[in-house]
Amino acid sequence: MHKLILPLLIVVLGSSWGTAQQTEKNQIICASDTAPYRDFDFVLGEWDFLTAKGKKIGEQIYTKRESGCMILEEWSTLSGSTGTGMSFVDPATGLWRQVWMSPMFHIDYSGKLDEKGNMVLEGTLYPNNGDNSAPVRGIWAPQPDGSIKQEFLRFNEAAETWESFFLGFAHPKAEAE
Repeated sequence: MHKLILPLLIVVLGSSWGTAQQTEKNQIICASDTAPYRDFDFVLGEWDFLTAKGKKIGEQIYTKRESGCMILEEWSTLSGSTGTGMSFVDPATGLWRQVWMSPMFHIDYSGKLDEKGNMVLEGTLYPNNGDNSAPVRGIWAPQPDGSIKQEFLRFNEAAETWESFFLGFAHPKAEAE
């Protein structure tokens, strides 16, 4: 008889949990259409990534995951390098947070939209070879032509300035081909 109790318990708890998720009290807030949860949606889609001079160097795919609570980025270059990013609103701070990993380094940073509508994240870049970490800033700036300017900067402590180390433009795949 005990062989029937566990499956029955799973069915009962599973159905009541599913019902609880449907109530207003247990609404999934991060899946709502309110700010800041949709502030980074402008990156969603498939993109060709080009240098400032217009040469294609890679591709990006941004998709919604986890009931709309996370944006997954998949990056690949024409030379075969890859990277994956996970972006979400951190419930502890209310800021967007991105954790990005590649074979060369990983980044953990957070931020929000600035007054121009650009997503600006700041945090730390950690080289995977053991070199020193560095402060890093990423800026995703929607452009009038539908592309997104992406610039990444490191903080130069000696000069006390942010210095660009990567700049490019994501163009919607349908338009770039």
